[in-house]
Amino acid sequence: MTFLLSLLLAIYPEVTEASLYVTADAAIVIDAETGKVLYGKNIHKRRPPASTTKIMTTILAIELGQLEDRVKASPRAASTGGSSIWLEAGEVLTLEELLYGVMLSSGNDASVAVAEHIAGSVEEFAVLMNQKAKEVGALNTTFQNPHGLPDNQHLTTAYDLAMIMRYAMQNEIFRKLTATKYKTISWPVHRWDRGLRNHNKLLWMYPDCDGGKTGYTRAAGRCLVSTAKRNGRRVIAVVLHADQLWQDSIKLLDYGLDNFSNVTLFKKGELLYTVEIPESREKVLKMVAPRDFVVTVPKGQDFKVTTTISVKENLQLPILAGQKVGSVEIHINGEKVGQRDLIALEEVTEMSLVQRFWRWISLIIKTFA
Repeated sequence: MTFLLSLLLAIYPEVTEASLYVTADAAIVIDAETGKVLYGKNIHKRRPPASTTKIMTTILAIELGQLEDRVKASPRAASTGGSSIWLEAGEVLTLEELLYGVMLSSGNDASVAVAEHIAGSVEEFAVLMNQKAKEVGALNTTFQNPHGLPDNQHLTTAYDLAMIMRYAMQNEIFRKLTATKYKTISWPVHRWDRGLRNHNKLLWMYPDCDGGKTGYTRAAGRCLVSTAKRNGRRVIAVVLHADQLWQDSIKLLDYGLDNFSNVTLFKKGELLYTVEIPESREKVLKMVAPRDFVVTVPKGQDFKVTTTISVKENLQLPILAGQKVGSVEIHINGEKVGQRDLIALEEVTEMSLVQRFWRWISLIIKTFA
């Protein structure tokens, strides 16, 4: 069974790629809550991501390790080239210290130490990276290492990096790491500590910026994944191989924050539909949303939102509270923007024998009345 409901929302027609110029070969900006793509340029083109790879390295380590873990740097980690926090073989730091080294100073040596601690080797860690990438919505990513140093098969896309960052920003520890401008961590083999400074200049340049990760190799060019939050709403921008890294990113963040808003179509627990079930004690099944449903829409003109509610066929009593009983599909101006399950608000139970008997008598009386 399906049922249609309609309402009006204020939105603008989508802006085309040509109306927002960026120098990056590939770029995207999305809404962090809904995942909606607000602007895109070559968003599914596979490219080397350089050190933006370390977003995945960090969130995996947070999820699979303990921040207080003691991690010993291997000779392989200590000898890893490129950007570094100057680890020495045998040096021991906490996992938390290493993650600051990964996210702020983009330490390739720290990335290898983290990978070996979590998975036993760089190669096994890469397997975990690719598994997680698919889980969070990446479509065309093949990570080969935890740092992003050149490898012909180490490729991703602007879209995939946005999805990975969107997932990572849901983690409180990750948000703290990526937003940190300066950090001092230990340096056991010296009489002084390491001072780290975040490579993401937007933390100083752009007041709303609350995170990000830079990257650069000759093949990848200048890359940046950045986040910004204004009035409770966050957007995520990705630029790959950009001539004007900071300017491109600011344009995208401004565009995403200035031109769109989020609208809650229905809230968790909101009653969306009722179905009569005469053979039950309660007589009706109340169908509700299990969580908020939020959509991102451009600001401005009125457009039609249509919801189609489907009731699951052959529902059997008893129906438990919280049981899936149907779904709702949402279209904006004819375009599907999402689908969500609907659940039973409360238990719906079978009639007792006495109730069934009197219902049977009632039906007979109505038939011959």
